[in-house]
Amino acid sequence: MEAFATVPREAFLGRGPWRLLSGTQAGLGYTRTNDADPRHLSHNVLVAIDPRRWLNNGHPSFLAWLIEQLALKEGQSVYHVGAGTGYYSAIIARMVGEAGRVIAIEIDAALARRARRNLRDYRQVEVVSGDGFSHDPGPVDAILVNAGVNDLSSVWLDVLQAGGRLVVPLTLKNGGGRILKATRGSPRWGARFVGKVGIYPCIGARSRSTEHRLQKAFAGGGAEKVRSLRLDKHAENRSCWLHRAAYCLSRQP
Repeated sequence: MEAFATVPREAFLGRGPWRLLSGTQAGLGYTRTNDADPRHLSHNVLVAIDPRRWLNNGHPSFLAWLIEQLALKEGQSVYHVGAGTGYYSAIIARMVGEAGRVIAIEIDAALARRARRNLRDYRQVEVVSGDGFSHDPGPVDAILVNAGVNDLSSVWLDVLQAGGRLVVPLTLKNGGGRILKATRGSPRWGARFVGKVGIYPCIGARSRSTEHRLQKAFAGGGAEKVRSLRLDKHAENRSCWLHRAAYCLSRQP
């Protein structure tokens, strides 16, 4: 709450007027604010970053909920995949404090440049222009993926430290899916789907083969029974919800 109250959203979205998209009126398209008063941005609305691509600065309540799943503490390190113009990276930075570290990565080079300018006063933030699916940020305590993927990156699983939390939207090509929260235990990982989602797809983190497997898993039901993320080699069995060569989302505790 303190982070949202003190980080000015308007500093990350350029000069107004702005194009807004309300969750209750999404079918009607964007509405343009009649002036550049930053009060317009203090509501729980989407704000267009690139309206031609329907690319927006996300709903504050939704992102607040995702960030809350990370259970951040001062001094921790966070990998933020899909930083956009940097607003939610700034929220995270306020939460981990100056002793913390935030690696904010954005695959769109123009957006990465904007984020770097917007975050220049946040010394604990490093902005990277690149692919968040393959970039190695070093050891981190938490990972937030702010776009829909249909696979889990082996890098994410490798760099997350013991007790670390991964929050990632697993989605189909239509943007619909579920939010997975995985926690690295010793030696087992816990994992649960914590909610449903419709979100912009992550560029570079999708393939036809993984799309087919995820679609089959969702169609088969039982997502609510997932309890663990298994990294051990094992044959696919009835406890497997989504079985991959590198990992398995399992109903096994």
